[in-house]
Amino acid sequence: MRYFTAEEAPYVIPDRWEDEATRLLKVGWKGRLVTGLSQSAYRSYVFPVVSPAGVYVTTERSASDHPWHQSVTIGSDRFYTYLQSPEGPVEQPPLNMYWDWPFQGRDAGRIISSVVDERTERAEDHLEITQRLQWQGPEEYGVGAYRRVLADEVRIIDVRPGDVANIIDVRSQVRPTDWDLRIGPCRHGYFTIRVADHLRVVDRNGDKVGGKLTASGGRVGEKEIRWQLADWVDYSGKDEQGRMAGVAMFQFPSVGNVPWYLVDYGSVRINPHRMSHRYIKRGEMLDLAIRVVAHDGDAEEAGIADLYASFADEVGISTN
Repeated sequence: MRYFTAEEAPYVIPDRWEDEATRLLKVGWKGRLVTGLSQSAYRSYVFPVVSPAGVYVTTERSASDHPWHQSVTIGSDRFYTYLQSPEGPVEQPPLNMYWDWPFQGRDAGRIISSVVDERTERAEDHLEITQRLQWQGPEEYGVGAYRRVLADEVRIIDVRPGDVANIIDVRSQVRPTDWDLRIGPCRHGYFTIRVADHLRVVDRNGDKVGGKLTASGGRVGEKEIRWQLADWVDYSGKDEQGRMAGVAMFQFPSVGNVPWYLVDYGSVRINPHRMSHRYIKRGEMLDLAIRVVAHDGDAEEAGIADLYASFADEVGISTN
């Protein structure tokens, strides 16, 4: 490539959730790391997510809690398949594509990268990555390779680095294979973002860390933002070297402007399936996207409100 660099590693799927992830891809621009793709035992995710000054603003394994919250992930804790019969579709036992183990009686499937085969430089400062993934069920006796492939996903990651902020769009397109599917209603999913520990307002025990959670409209903290509508949300804070940086999140129109499910200790879920389900027939597609902004400075210094205004104009969201 002319403007970007891409470093790949041999592809290995880790056996256990606690095993170190495989670094599928590391993306650089002008000599600095911007982002990458990683694969753990149960999910493929965007990591690292780095500010222009080199500050990591997400974590793939928090030191205190929720080890399955790995940077920027996709999944759902209620995932159904349907067999066809003369009497109509027959619902099979639900699965979860979110946890690393069975959850409330729902066995754990996994989302694995099958190939990262397309990288297109759209401009000097715009790289498009296409990743192909499989949503697989749990191991089953008598199934080829022991797992059914329940859905195919195309994940398009647009990377636009800059001087103050690196912008990463994550678009997920999921298509059923041999079964109709249903996702939700569920509390956990669809996009999950886990911010770096130094950006958290508090840790899991409620002890202050020093980060700040803000949202559009001047709102501050979990109590003012959680379960509310907002144009954008942002976590900012200083790392161990005293560098101020943060990460903001926007919803594309495809998500439907859903309330933000977030907490002061650094976990965000953007989930259009919390209160209702989505039935996806064979031949149909679920198509959802978010924008992640890794920035230097706090939300005001990085101009997150202005970046959102540009985003809204770009994707056709009315801000009146």
